[in-house]
Amino acid sequence: MLRHASQSLLILLLVATAVAADPAERFPDDTRLFVSIANFKSFQEKLSATSMGKLWNSPPMADFRSEFTDSQQDFSARLRRAYGFDDKQLKKYATGTFTVAGLESKPDELSMSFLIEMSAESAQKMIDEAGEQIVADGGRISDTSFPIAAKIYDLPDDQQVLYAYTDHGLLISGDVAIATRIVSGWADAANWKSLQSVAAYQRMTAAPPRDGVADIRWFADVIRLAVVMNKKEGTVSSAHPDRPPFPLRHGFAGIQGIGGFCWVSDDGFDFLNDVQIDAPPPRQQALKSLDFNAGDLTPPAFVHDTTSNTMVNRWNLRSMLANIGDVYDDITDAPGAWVATLDDWKNDLGFDLIDGLLPMLEPELVTHSDYVVDAKQERTLIAIPIQNPKLQERRVASLIYRFLRNDNKAIRSRLPRQKYDLWEIALQDKQGNSTFTRAGIMVANGRLWISTHATMVQHVVLGAEGNPLSESQEFTALTQRMQPWTTDQSFMRGFVRGDRDIRHSYEVLRSEGLEGLKRAESMYGNMLLMLLKSDEGRPQPDTDFSKLPPFADVQQYFGMIGSVGNLTDSGWTIVIGAFDRQKTD
Repeated sequence: MLRHASQSLLILLLVATAVAADPAERFPDDTRLFVSIANFKSFQEKLSATSMGKLWNSPPMADFRSEFTDSQQDFSARLRRAYGFDDKQLKKYATGTFTVAGLESKPDELSMSFLIEMSAESAQKMIDEAGEQIVADGGRISDTSFPIAAKIYDLPDDQQVLYAYTDHGLLISGDVAIATRIVSGWADAANWKSLQSVAAYQRMTAAPPRDGVADIRWFADVIRLAVVMNKKEGTVSSAHPDRPPFPLRHGFAGIQGIGGFCWVSDDGFDFLNDVQIDAPPPRQQALKSLDFNAGDLTPPAFVHDTTSNTMVNRWNLRSMLANIGDVYDDITDAPGAWVATLDDWKNDLGFDLIDGLLPMLEPELVTHSDYVVDAKQERTLIAIPIQNPKLQERRVASLIYRFLRNDNKAIRSRLPRQKYDLWEIALQDKQGNSTFTRAGIMVANGRLWISTHATMVQHVVLGAEGNPLSESQEFTALTQRMQPWTTDQSFMRGFVRGDRDIRHSYEVLRSEGLEGLKRAESMYGNMLLMLLKSDEGRPQPDTDFSKLPPFADVQQYFGMIGSVGNLTDSGWTIVIGAFDRQKTD
């Protein structure tokens, strides 16, 4: 019996060791970006089974799929040009873990290395195919030395690519010096410090949020990444090369890392992401702006089941704005600008934001979006409860009046049965362009209402008919699925109907392209423009978005998304679950 128990214990330990194996031990402690897929082959199969995988491979997407694959934006083409291989070869040859690690090759550059589990025979085929591709693109075999057998190629742009088959898989690197460090470290374990030894990485990966091996685990040293990415833009002082650029310099540098886990096509989820932000106390300046409070996260009754998305976020606005000044000064490149702006408002307008308005507001933001089909209008509303509204509603309304009364573009109106004005204003960006031409702000029903469209404030305040989202079957089902990650330390809950939420931006992009998004007055449109905008070193996307299919043809693939934010001892976690709508019914 004792022998049997000992054997069982040994087997359990071996299994536990196998499950706990972490590719982070194969990369050094100064790794800035780390992404590891546990099993690339099964990951591809799972990905194809998700709603987004089915959408991409669906017949209606065929024309756009071909268009995107042929464009300069295609990731596979860029990967092939830089390293000689693409995703088709990975699908063909990779059988186990696929890991990407980014390290600093020079003070202003990030170089990527790959470690891919596959057989020796497959590795040789991939090396041969990649070599042919590199030579065809103008590269040539290099005579650079390396500690183990390897193929090294000099590329036309003065870069190099290394291929070496090792005991841990096929190593591909865009920097020979980094690859040498990695391989030499494996051979000298006594002097090797891996990413696993980094405290932030340990805190984030010590206890995965659910049983089983995650399909993806990742980690980013965001402060150093920001330094690397901003040096070429001149935002880091040459006298202080390690000083983080704005807006990280004044407090966000306390973030030790961001990382997490992802599961694909598992337990009813299309995707389940656990994002962890590691920022242990004490927190200085900007990090204090992320002052969240756990509490009730039930959407109020004015959020109806017709919503596109909604979020209840318990956030202390006074703490946020009182601690964001240095970041504001950095962005505007004007030391003291934030304090001066607040003083101007207070002295010239009689509007005291920090000690006047914000102490009268509850630490809660309810964000709610809808889509008006007839008007083709995507609208977003923020509602903030007022403390002791019977006493303080008038005071809040008075402060809003003082702030806006001298704006000659603002329009005031009085809604039926309402005590205070509805203000229509133009929200402008730094260049003076009106992102939202008729935004709205109003005090009513114990809340301060702010919206991208004044019509939405009017719609909600006048008591639009509808069934509360909190009582709907879909919200209940989604809440139940996210319940394992909801605790007494939860500060945020989100709900998204993908088939409604993305419709407006999708249809504008399809019919009018990027120029149309600039006029769409859409939150998603603005985000897409930020992602797709052209700048020096990144050309305007050459994709013909008119080849996207009509939204009605693909609407079924956009399911629901739920999210929960939690406070932790060393920061915050955001768990996001995406579901196929048909599986949630």
